[in-house]
Amino acid sequence: MHKQLKKYLEEISHYLTAASEKKEILNEIKSHILEKTEQEFGKVNEESLERVIDSYGSPRKVAEKYNEDTEIISPVYKGYLFRYTGILFVFHFCLSVVSLIFKTSFLVFPFFYIPKIDSLQALFYLPMTFVFDLGFVGILFYFMTQSQKEIRFPWPKFKIDWNKMAQKRQARSSVIPFILMLVGYAVLVWIYLRFNTLFFKTITLQGAESILTPAASQWYSLALLALLGTGLIAYGLKFSFTSEWVNLSRSGFQLFILGIVINKPVENPLIRFPYLDLTLIANIILIAVVTLKAVDFLKSLIILGRKAFLKNTSQKHESLERLK
Repeated sequence: MHKQLKKYLEEISHYLTAASEKKEILNEIKSHILEKTEQEFGKVNEESLERVIDSYGSPRKVAEKYNEDTEIISPVYKGYLFRYTGILFVFHFCLSVVSLIFKTSFLVFPFFYIPKIDSLQALFYLPMTFVFDLGFVGILFYFMTQSQKEIRFPWPKFKIDWNKMAQKRQARSSVIPFILMLVGYAVLVWIYLRFNTLFFKTITLQGAESILTPAASQWYSLALLALLGTGLIAYGLKFSFTSEWVNLSRSGFQLFILGIVINKPVENPLIRFPYLDLTLIANIILIAVVTLKAVDFLKSLIILGRKAFLKNTSQKHESLERLK
């Protein structure tokens, strides 16, 4: 077989989902290309094949034509993929919090193993559990799709209106809230410059006492100002740009800041406080903030992904209409 054609067919095979019909499909494409090459150029060689292959279409586009009737996960299940993943992840998340608080590991039959983790490990463990839960639900729906039997499944009643959410997240900023945010941020900057901290234990006329050590007060106060400043800049950009990319950039940069804070902690940052374990409280708050920002980041990815999918589908329909 000619090298150009062999390479082209191999690329197409990577995108084909119907494993049982893959060989038959590739042979059909091969025959079409060879026949077209001979009709247009009279002979089949590397040069003529290259020109025909270039006009035939990208490997992915060609494979999509043969994948239209082949479903890995049935469309009736796709709408519930993230719903069941979300339910499973909430259960997983709650068990992880229990493990964090009681500092123990345990097994929940049949497949949940929750290791003993601290707050820093939890920040990496929770995203991994989401991937696991998504994969588990995806595999379950795959076998349900391939099964010839009718399987009754409980369907969650809640529904996420992604279009409404996208419109709300991409709304233009308002002047008055922006001014209030600017004033509030300026006040926080003044407080930091005045007291070198934003985390107070007590405030008196003589001064203020922070719940953090001096070095930790400056480090974590600056991190907090950076987080709030990023949100303020993103809100300001929405006066001119309402794209979801603004939200994605904001949450992504905030996650980056939190990652720096986590990876470069100050040693023994908290002062001693009677009757309270401030370290545990701080870790729970940090996990909650990271989780919220990660969810916000995922929302932006889903909205942008849906937009790209709908645009691609629309273009595909327009192309079919032109062919008709």
